[in-house]
Amino acid sequence: MDIEELWIRLAEAGVTAMLKIDHERFAERGRSWTILLSGPPLGDGYVRAEEASLDRCVAVGLSRLRERANDEWGWVSEYMP
Repeated sequence: MDIEELWIRLAEAGVTAMLKIDHERFAERGRSWTILLSGPPLGDGYVRAEEASLDRCVAVGLSRLRERANDEWGWVSEYMP
């Protein structure tokens, strides 16, 4: 997965994308990765996912984004592991 390419495509589609890792949850072997997607295509809402691995976090976030966008963004599947 090319995260930079994905983030650029999301931005071009009007989505603000944030990804973080939390050191405390990482130390506890918890869901240390968080993805947050927002912007005009989502109206007043947003998409958030918290998972233990980066790949899983991005996959869950993109899956939720695709659902919220009524499957208009089928291209996000190209970036799902």
